[in-house]
Amino acid sequence: KTEKHRGTEAGKLTLFVLVLIVISAILMSPVQNGLCGETDVSCGGILGDSIGIPLFAFSLAIFVLLIILRWLPESVFRSWWRFSKYYFIPTVILIGIMPITSDSMIGPDREIMTWSMAILYSIISLILILYKSFKKDSTLSN
Repeated sequence: KTEKHRGTEAGKLTLFVLVLIVISAILMSPVQNGLCGETDVSCGGILGDSIGIPLFAFSLAIFVLLIILRWLPESVFRSWWRFSKYYFIPTVILIGIMPITSDSMIGPDREIMTWSMAILYSIISLILILYKSFKKDSTLSN
């Protein structure tokens, strides 16, 4: 694929992620946004804690990374995209099996696990992007 074609793919992905950020922001406050009744605790927990927060955390992380990736070669984008696809399957499972709220003071709950996995994803992605960028630069200079 050409750089122009990849730019179109990255542009579509960026637009999609922006839409997800807006949707997740609405889902994070389902009662205030009229999606759940004030007394429907389970609806708020499902939409806000189980869907809204994880969707927001990862959409935000991906959006920042896509901004960085728009300026880098296609090979870096492809490596990052391949990593991202494999990272999300176990992450969704891990977040899904966590309790919405933890009974213990130090035990992780779904929100802590979501933010931890999003931060870990961002760190690994940045390391991968830097590694692939510098590797590409060093092969060009030799």
